[in-house]
Amino acid sequence: MESRILSLSGLNASRLNNERDAWIYLPPSYDDLQSLRYPVLYMHVGQHVFQSRKRSGETWGLRETLDGLIRNGEIQEIIVVAVEHKQNEGASEYFHDQCAYPIQMLGEQYEFFLIYELKPIIDRMFRTLSDASHTALMGSSAAGLATYNIGMRNPDVFGLLGMLSPFFVHLDEETFVEQKQYRPHKPNPGQKLWLDIGGAEGFFMPIHVRSVAEELLSSGCVQGETLYFYEEPDAAHAETDWGRRAQLPLRFFFGREGVSQRVDLFGPDTVGMEGASATLNAVVTLDNGLMYTDLEGGYTVDHPAILEVTPEGRLHPRKPGETIVRYQNRNLQASVKIAIVEKLSATVTVEVEVSVPDTTPEDASIHAVFKLSKVRKGLYRGTARLPRGVCFQFKVSRGYEMEEADDQNRPVPYRRLNADRDQKVSYIVVNWIDLPAGEHTKGELS
Repeated sequence: MESRILSLSGLNASRLNNERDAWIYLPPSYDDLQSLRYPVLYMHVGQHVFQSRKRSGETWGLRETLDGLIRNGEIQEIIVVAVEHKQNEGASEYFHDQCAYPIQMLGEQYEFFLIYELKPIIDRMFRTLSDASHTALMGSSAAGLATYNIGMRNPDVFGLLGMLSPFFVHLDEETFVEQKQYRPHKPNPGQKLWLDIGGAEGFFMPIHVRSVAEELLSSGCVQGETLYFYEEPDAAHAETDWGRRAQLPLRFFFGREGVSQRVDLFGPDTVGMEGASATLNAVVTLDNGLMYTDLEGGYTVDHPAILEVTPEGRLHPRKPGETIVRYQNRNLQASVKIAIVEKLSATVTVEVEVSVPDTTPEDASIHAVFKLSKVRKGLYRGTARLPRGVCFQFKVSRGYEMEEADDQNRPVPYRRLNADRDQKVSYIVVNWIDLPAGEHTKGELS
């Protein structure tokens, strides 16, 4: 028995005045066990769920993930409905009534399509368990925000919400002004919520998603029962990273309960009495493969007169010195040494210089963490203040799907920039993935 992918074309979204496709994952037993009905997971931006339409080839690769989890008995079999996103509409359909950008906010119209036009078709065509407790909604970035809005507004439809890197807060790259893009919702009885974020997503900062998780816990969610939050230390804001950790909410929604097996403690080694705030990230791994960040941890400090640590991991320096912070959760233990100094600036200055190939258009707009200015043909440079500790996994780009490539027009690995100090970095772009391969720039930048 093997899984299969079906395609549904021309699905009408009447209030959005457009049509779109959807791709349906049917689990291995679907054709043979005709009496069996299945939970359903609805996913946004469906064109990247099973395969990619991007030049870079990035995809969630969810079919392979599901097949492996099901084959190993780690989750029950489910149906997945991957709903196409209309790129010409931008992200408009993922925002309800708050957005930092000057776009139409068509979230309610998209919500209507999912609930009243698409879901009845799916429930009619396939053997689904159509009640809320067996119906999940999942998305990332702006689609993660849409999952929050649509799911929290309709708990009678979607009982399981997977929000990966949700775009809750927009951080202005120049002024650092934060603008909320959501209205807080109270937890709904019976719903299970998954929220996560990567530690290398740049201006999509972990604190923004963590704060929403804390709001939900204070409003009635129960960690480990109705809510998990996870900060993956090295993950980027990218399809491959979301695909890699999609197995975590799948285990939470459709797998067995687990028992804590180990803990890893991440955090800064130095904090300031003044300046940037900081948190610890206690990542607990369960024996069912699930991982989460403990927001209700048990911390003790060897010298509490110089540092306080709250259960959610926030660090409150009291006076300069050095101490050991210890985490304990039943039989799990971890520790970290932290130095407290008088002042640690909230921002650092980073200068970025990029050399590009001759094939680069003269009017190119080069972006490497932030937008760079043209110095001369082939050379771009920029300087910016960045929040201390923010980390970026990125590729140099000229715009959407116009990223750097190797000399054979193949995708290159992500670069990494950790804004932990004032620094200057230089990069060489060999080629652009959307342009013919050309002679690559030789030598290093001075």
